[in-house]
Amino acid sequence: MYIITAIGLFWAAWITNKKWGKHWWLPLSLAALGSLALAASAVGGWMGSMMMLLASMVAGMLNSVFGGGVSATMILGVFALIGTIVIVADVMVDHTCNKYAIASFVLTPVAAMYAGGIIGSLHAGLRDAGSGAATGLVGALIGG
Repeated sequence: MYIITAIGLFWAAWITNKKWGKHWWLPLSLAALGSLALAASAVGGWMGSMMMLLASMVAGMLNSVFGGGVSATMILGVFALIGTIVIVADVMVDHTCNKYAIASFVLTPVAAMYAGGIIGSLHAGLRDAGSGAATGLVGALIGG
């Protein structure tokens, strides 16, 4: 149910961004809820494991260059931070069209889910609270 909720919310965010761009908060809210539902789904878990595999390879390359100290969770934490900056920058540059922010909401929370430290802990709390709310909201809207 989480993946269906996520797909529906991302689709609604994309449509409302095109139709009602002046109400910038609506597509961003829908995308944020969709990202939480995606992160809680089995597909989000698969995406996270693929991101972790890629981050492990990047960390291995960086460790060979710098002599160690770089972990895969650190790489995913940096990726999540960059994704958050993209979201904020897209809203600040032109808040009537948020296509980059909506696209960033697809991968950033999944990367944050596997990140370590404060980013991972903060996201775990948000994901647990938000995914239930998103699924409950969509279930109430469509009667599921």
